[in-house]
Amino acid sequence: MKAIASGKLNIRKRPLPEFLTLFVFFMPFFLSFFQDFLRLPALVKYTIDVAWVMATALLFLRRKIQFDKRIVPFLIYIGIFFLYTLFFYILNFQSPFYFLWGFRNNFRFYFAFILFCVFLYKEDIKMCFKFLDVVFYIDAVVAFFQFFVLGYKWDFLGGIFGADTGCNAYTMVFFTIVISKSVLQYMNKEEKLWLCATKCVIALVIAAMSELKFFFVVFMVMLVLATLFTSFSMRKIVLIVVASIIIMFAGSILTEIFGENSTLSFERIIELVTTESYSSTEDLGRFTAISKLSNSVVVDPVNQLFGLGLGNCDTSSFAVCNSEFYQIYSHLNYTWFSSAFLFLELGLVGLGIYLFFFIMCFVFSWNQLRKDYENKLYYQLAMIISVVCVLLTFYNSSLRFEVAYMIYFVLALPVICSKSDIRYQRRLNVHT
Repeated sequence: MKAIASGKLNIRKRPLPEFLTLFVFFMPFFLSFFQDFLRLPALVKYTIDVAWVMATALLFLRRKIQFDKRIVPFLIYIGIFFLYTLFFYILNFQSPFYFLWGFRNNFRFYFAFILFCVFLYKEDIKMCFKFLDVVFYIDAVVAFFQFFVLGYKWDFLGGIFGADTGCNAYTMVFFTIVISKSVLQYMNKEEKLWLCATKCVIALVIAAMSELKFFFVVFMVMLVLATLFTSFSMRKIVLIVVASIIIMFAGSILTEIFGENSTLSFERIIELVTTESYSSTEDLGRFTAISKLSNSVVVDPVNQLFGLGLGNCDTSSFAVCNSEFYQIYSHLNYTWFSSAFLFLELGLVGLGIYLFFFIMCFVFSWNQLRKDYENKLYYQLAMIISVVCVLLTFYNSSLRFEVAYMIYFVLALPVICSKSDIRYQRRLNVHT
């Protein structure tokens, strides 16, 4: 009863839609534990799909749906994007299973975003971030154990997110959110320098051990954005100096482990951006994938603009959803980069529509920041993550993985904070 009165509701006592929404947020952190340690089948990750589908169904089956007016533009966006994909899929029809699989892989995060906006409240935000802070240190312990005891590094160093190829993409997204929040809290005079610096050291050292060079770039972008979005103070200068020292320290570890080819420099960053291929001469480069695909695979101007159809280039462990295109062109490794994936299936127009969602989130957060000083941390964080999402679209395919649920949770923060507390108080009364 005291927990209820203080606003800290027991998750088990939540209404079913809220419970399912929180399940969508928390479950990705436990997938590796369930699959690698408990040896549960990989199908366990689809419990998240069951949760968001059920929560969405419960939302729309209500006799009276109360959407905050601030959510309406996002609903309109999702509707327009869906109609775009549906229209051009009809023109490029191959299999209904391809489209359904593509729809699931791309639109599930929009559904999660709406669910976060509707069913979560500011007290839930605090609870979720407390969880992230605790998990950050647990992840660090696991990552150091993997590196020093088990000998894992490169893409196999994933901490609590496992030891499979590419698991460190989860780590990068997770670290970006935790460190961005910590830096903003320090600049907003809500966190001590030593605590913020400790988190930065841990994140950058683990990034060095897994050769996540791009996280260093994201870290610097995040630091610049945090500086721009917060009021000027000497704390900024102090943190920039401390962060520079930490970057040099972690960069030296990166070079020590992986050699001179991994040394951080402006030239290396330019090479990372402009390289024509990633792992072989046949595949695609991160930021040159679209131009390479335009010159070799998608040469028709119409297909370049509107794509080959949602799901028609997708892949799956389910044979019925494994597209013919993927079977022919999988050697290009286009599935490694969201931008390449989106360009092939939805064209340049579809890619632009996809990126426009992050612009919407940025603008909404910016407008809220000017009106609501109390929740500035969450607006600033959503703005930073909106920018990072654009970079991640071209860097890898993490925005297609389960880790993206935490991204869309952060993007939903401004909407959650802008909601009236009246409904939250009503919820407390219901449980009292």
